[in-house]
Amino acid sequence: MLYIDFRQHVLAVLKDKLADKQLVDADFAPVNVEAPKEESHGDLATNAAMVLAKKVGMAPRALAEMLVDGLKMHDAVEAVEIAGPGFINFRLKTSALMGEGLQAVKLGDKYGQLDAAKRKAMVEYVSINPTGPIHVGHGRNAVFGDAIANVLEKAGYDVWREYLVNDAGGQIRALVKSLHARYLQLFGQDIAVPENGYPGEYLIEIAEQLKAKDGDKWVNVADEEALLRDLREFAVDTCLNLIKTDIAALGIEFDRYFSEYAMHQTDRMKEVVQILRDKGLVYEGTLPPPKGKEVADYKPVELTLFKSTEFGLPEDQAIYNRAGMPTYFGQDIAYHFDKLERGFELLVTVIGIDQSGSFKPLAKAIEALTGRSDVYHPVTYEMVKVLRDGQPVKLSKRAGNIVLLSDVLEEVGSDAFRFTMLTVKPTTPLTFDLAHAVAKTMDNPVFYAQYAHARLCAVERQRVELGIADVNFENVNVNGDICLDARSVLREVMLYPALIEQTARALEPHRLTFYAQNLAAAIHRWYAAEKWLDINDVQATHTRLAVGRAARSVLADVLKLCGVNAPASM
Repeated sequence: MLYIDFRQHVLAVLKDKLADKQLVDADFAPVNVEAPKEESHGDLATNAAMVLAKKVGMAPRALAEMLVDGLKMHDAVEAVEIAGPGFINFRLKTSALMGEGLQAVKLGDKYGQLDAAKRKAMVEYVSINPTGPIHVGHGRNAVFGDAIANVLEKAGYDVWREYLVNDAGGQIRALVKSLHARYLQLFGQDIAVPENGYPGEYLIEIAEQLKAKDGDKWVNVADEEALLRDLREFAVDTCLNLIKTDIAALGIEFDRYFSEYAMHQTDRMKEVVQILRDKGLVYEGTLPPPKGKEVADYKPVELTLFKSTEFGLPEDQAIYNRAGMPTYFGQDIAYHFDKLERGFELLVTVIGIDQSGSFKPLAKAIEALTGRSDVYHPVTYEMVKVLRDGQPVKLSKRAGNIVLLSDVLEEVGSDAFRFTMLTVKPTTPLTFDLAHAVAKTMDNPVFYAQYAHARLCAVERQRVELGIADVNFENVNVNGDICLDARSVLREVMLYPALIEQTARALEPHRLTFYAQNLAAAIHRWYAAEKWLDINDVQATHTRLAVGRAARSVLADVLKLCGVNAPASM
């Protein structure tokens, strides 16, 4: 792959030219090779002189001038230019880009595949409480997590997809109490859903299932602990089935639904607490009153605490609460310890930005367990506002004043939802307009990308109709003339491995749709710029078809990583 080979060339030149500067590998980590923002500035650029100048004691531009001769020795380079204070821009030979396009055709969906030495990575996502159907905001979590898992696989990781079922906390007690109230209502009792319960009408449906299964068995049972013990599994499993149905509608499959309740039936908590205690990082002590709150007659209670302050955090963290039950932090340590025990080296968790306060203490606990700070990677996301023609969508009475993912998917489909969720950074709030998402117009991002693929497929059908023989890709002349717009398409194709590498490293799946849009834009411009099929010039036609086939293969693959179909016609 041209990009990977060229980047390695840049690093090799840097290490050779700067061999006497006593640099170590870590010094080269900030060196980037990427596409300039403006295509007129070149096909690739490096910031090497900018980021290394201080380390080697030279002005950036002087360092760039020293490096240029070695950098331009790569066979693919046509021209090199030093820009601004010291950026180095490269113009690649069109023949090299054409050769890369043919490589993309030959490799198909293996093009862009990287080698992460099969490191084991776990991506944990969705993981909402099993207390009802998924709302549209959690659908954003699902899309991000699935796209991250897909791109990590493309980057060569051995990826495991997991859903943590939070079936052990107070929310399950509230669910059971709410379900029992709905169940009693079916027997004519005038009883309200508990104030802190779940008011959605979906619980009426679940209560009806319980009545059909057990009759009046639970009518005279008032003991809260008995109800929790006997109805917990039914309530959780039924709600989880609602969630699984919504997840399946997005085309998502998990390798495992991990039960927190089942974990607590093991010794995982005791094991991890003892390990941290042996490291001198767990002790019994008290905490001050919560900051920013007036707590009358606050009485400190001795708790089991993790020494977060040893890692620079302002306060130690309780592992068990005053009632002796695991805190959320304690549960998280045990769960992530379980992940580590299963051999996972990269732990990615997609989680709402409102829970970001829990990240730092957990990251420090994982660092204490592993001795590494690069294991745990939380990916935070903002919520979603749903509109129709600019007006807020009514909330779902069935779900209890939320917008259901299933309702949105029924209206717009999985493709439009998934692609739109990925069009902005996870940490940016998203406004999702239902009407715009299904509009068959070029300003609809998913339509724009899918239509580009459909156009490329249409050209192949037209080739058959005109009786033009299929391309023998082994015989395509890489030195043949192509127009600037076709060259721009090849440039985007060449950048696909860079996209995979950068997206996997940054865990920023919105880069996938950005790239799909850029590639689609190049395809549309080229489509409008020239006649592709010429029965009087088969050689030139085959060259164009080769470019189109490369673009089609890569566009289909990036759409696949987004979880979106690549239609042959629209």
